[in-house]
Amino acid sequence: MSVSKELTSDALPKASANLSMAKISLEDLELLEKDLLFYEKVSVCFLLLRGQRDLNFLLEKLITAFKINRIGRLEDTKIITPWARSDPDYKWREHLVEALAIVKSNKVLKKLGFELSDLQETYHPHIDEFSVHVHPILKILYRMCEKMPRNGRQRLIQHIRNDCQDFINVGVDAEDFLEIYFLSWIQLKIISIGDKSGLGAQIDKVLEFLKVNEMDEFYDKLTKFTATSLDATVQEGSSPVRPKQPPKSNAMKKINEENYFQMNPDAMGYVVIVNEKNFHRDPLRIVETSFLQRDLETRHGTEKDVESLRETFSALGFSVIVKDDLTSDEILTTLTEYVEKTASRSLSSLIIVMLSHGFEGSIYGSNSIPVEIRRIKEALYCEKLKDIPKILIIQACQNNDAFLNGKLTIDAAPSVDAAANLLVAFSTVEGFTSIRHTTEGTWFIQILCAKIRQLYKKEHFGDILTKVTCEVAAQIGDGGQKMMPKYESTLLKNLYFFPQ
Repeated sequence: MSVSKELTSDALPKASANLSMAKISLEDLELLEKDLLFYEKVSVCFLLLRGQRDLNFLLEKLITAFKINRIGRLEDTKIITPWARSDPDYKWREHLVEALAIVKSNKVLKKLGFELSDLQETYHPHIDEFSVHVHPILKILYRMCEKMPRNGRQRLIQHIRNDCQDFINVGVDAEDFLEIYFLSWIQLKIISIGDKSGLGAQIDKVLEFLKVNEMDEFYDKLTKFTATSLDATVQEGSSPVRPKQPPKSNAMKKINEENYFQMNPDAMGYVVIVNEKNFHRDPLRIVETSFLQRDLETRHGTEKDVESLRETFSALGFSVIVKDDLTSDEILTTLTEYVEKTASRSLSSLIIVMLSHGFEGSIYGSNSIPVEIRRIKEALYCEKLKDIPKILIIQACQNNDAFLNGKLTIDAAPSVDAAANLLVAFSTVEGFTSIRHTTEGTWFIQILCAKIRQLYKKEHFGDILTKVTCEVAAQIGDGGQKMMPKYESTLLKNLYFFPQ
């Protein structure tokens, strides 16, 4: 339902080992390397760095390629293939696939036969501090290169140039390929990333620049990582580097352990995002959609909510799973699947996020058939999960203009114990529409993610939701639109996303 031109209504995980790498051949690389744009190739090569031999080879090749042609496709420039051929005993396939996943070279990965969801569960490319084969500091620096605006990259280059006599000027416009500069600074020993765990890293000049320019996000990630690295004793074949949990504040220490859920930082749980963007009517079930007065509109802007949710919960150590355009039956099947996975893996929690159209008491599947919220809640009423927190977040309209034929029935209820420890957060109260910006996402999800990032270390989720409600309620659209979120809870303890 349109409201205005732009507003419409509506501890780190463990790596999986289920990917088969043996099928990737050197001949495949020669063909697939042509599919990489130059900026992708620069980023992938940066993430492939392991030692001095790699450094000299990759840097020389990249600078030569940059001088030949600074933009566009360099079909005849082979860098990755000779890199892999020169060291057949190394796990170059795993390393390369992780680098491609981090850079989001999805076209190449699909040609190699990988499912993007499998890569997500294995490498968690959206968690900056998590790594399997790629050096963890390189992953953070790559993400910094991606997010830093061009004038910031220029200032960083000038900052290093001012302090270093041996500075190499890569070329005009090379600040768009900041990774090449980082490789040159590592070669000149201006900075050092230390060993494969980060032990011995010297990145003071970069940290100094980030602090002066108030780039707190990457300053915090790098300082926390280097602090962790000083205590690291990672050996060959050990688990991937995980971020060290900051010390508890005095306020946290005073909380009675009996009053909050114990969250395992290595098994925080799943966040399953059901993202309904595109809708259709199933010709075999046309009677079930006959009550609709019009086709359901595409939910433009929902991808922004998915991005914010993924980044927010990945950073907290959750395994984030995105399911796009599920039918009404697939929604319930997916919920059952992840309830069973959560129980079998003894995870700390389960979070379900529903992004869709809806009306009072129901949300729509992609086949335009509604699913009652009661049925979604009952899917979470599982005896095996009765002692862990379960969160259901619903971003959908809850007005009653859908004109359903007949009335909803009530099935047999589960045991009352199984209904414990469930919190349901709605973007709007019953009887009202929910506001979504067609490019910036929904008020509710965007503010929710912002508040979690801001407050997760010191406030429990219930208090965070109260602040979300206040801030959303204060929003006013160009046409005077307003919203009032709500939540209901049977949580028996406080839920902190910061493991105690």
